[in-house]
Amino acid sequence: MKSLSLVLLLALCMPGCMFSKSARMDRAYYKQLKQVRVAREKRREQLIQHQRAEMPSLRNSPPPLEMQTVQQMPAAAPEQP
Repeated sequence: MKSLSLVLLLALCMPGCMFSKSARMDRAYYKQLKQVRVAREKRREQLIQHQRAEMPSLRNSPPPLEMQTVQQMPAAAPEQP
């Protein structure tokens, strides 16, 4: 038991240990980078979904208004002199 506690104590005191100040700062930095990347991807997905919702479907869309007005106008009657 004493040897196990001695090994743990030596492991915690080593300069490259994950409990050192620089290691904690590195972990915090990479955690922040990961959070920013996840937030950016989430915003990108929301933007794509928003753009898809706003765009009309081209498959079921009615013909353009110009074509409708031309087709719906009655034929002009010939002029009477």
